[in-house]
Amino acid sequence: MSRAPGYDRIEVLGRATEVFWDRGYGRTSMADIVAATGLQPGSLYAAFGSKKGMFLEVLDQYNDRFLLRLERLSKEPRPALDAIESLLLTTAEEALDDTDQRGCLAINALLEMSGHEPDIAEHLLSHHAEVESVVASLIEKAQDEGDISRSRESHTLSAFLLNNLWGMRVVCRQRPDRDTLHAIVNSVVMALRADP
Repeated sequence: MSRAPGYDRIEVLGRATEVFWDRGYGRTSMADIVAATGLQPGSLYAAFGSKKGMFLEVLDQYNDRFLLRLERLSKEPRPALDAIESLLLTTAEEALDDTDQRGCLAINALLEMSGHEPDIAEHLLSHHAEVESVVASLIEKAQDEGDISRSRESHTLSAFLLNNLWGMRVVCRQRPDRDTLHAIVNSVVMALRADP
């Protein structure tokens, strides 16, 4: 009978997330992960296969949380456009609270990895497609409610919305002010409402 691992996998991934988020994938060594998690290299390799295997699982955990957040928003008993605006405002506040200027882990990884780790980039793009599909559904709900024109293509609007959302996460590295970010949110919501 195999022994159960003597650690909490979720907790280990949480600690590893902080290291990858602070240092990026390329500058994180196994020694950094050992120091953060308290696990020996043999245990880490047995559990995750490699640094890349652990990073992919970290990204999955991070991205799944965001996807769950979107799915909850889509089920709230309020107008879908209000839920979209709430998502944008929450993202703005998170950017303002990001005093370490770390940005979004997934976007950071895509920017770092796209040129030399195509499998990680592909993994991230696959998740992005899932997110875009959920956001498109939220936009379609707003169209059904009459707040966004039905003549506008939901997946195009979803891409527009997410580009602005990710842009705010990147802008946080420049220490934005609240008025600027809220003006961006208002502009995005107005653009969604606008007739073609």
